[in-house]
Amino acid sequence: MNFFANWPYLNEFATIQLMWVRGLFIIAISALAFPLWAEDNPFPRAASLKRSEVNVRAGPGTRYPILWVFQRRGWPVVLLAKYDNWYKIRDIEGEEGWVYIGMVSSQHTAVVSSGEPATLYKKADGTRPTHLLESGVVVALNTCSDIQCEVTVQGADGWVDRQRLVQSQ
Repeated sequence: MNFFANWPYLNEFATIQLMWVRGLFIIAISALAFPLWAEDNPFPRAASLKRSEVNVRAGPGTRYPILWVFQRRGWPVVLLAKYDNWYKIRDIEGEEGWVYIGMVSSQHTAVVSSGEPATLYKKADGTRPTHLLESGVVVALNTCSDIQCEVTVQGADGWVDRQRLVQSQ
């Protein structure tokens, strides 16, 4: 009896076994890494509305009734939770509801508060005023300090007093 006559079958068996081990290894690494990916965007976090018309629903799905409709693109919101393809949000007035994930942008925005127009300054030191921003104007936030925020509004960049901006909380 020749012992090596069945050698190709042993080699094929070893190859199949190795593929199984590799597959299990990849699954194990993926399972361990998933919580790390999920932690990249914890809740709550600031966001804004991507469209000029966004339905806010009572629950995460189209079977839930529409509570109200936002009609301002860029309106600041806070993402509170995610279920399937829906985010639970809170707006700057404290109202909560559910919106489809495709209607939300990661851009952090704010709204100019009521009262006198806010001044947009070209320089961070408060010199060179360039624009007056009426209440209700939506601005994109770039960075903020305790005193002021660097913003972009309709293509103009500058600095605004932070107390004049209403941000999502």
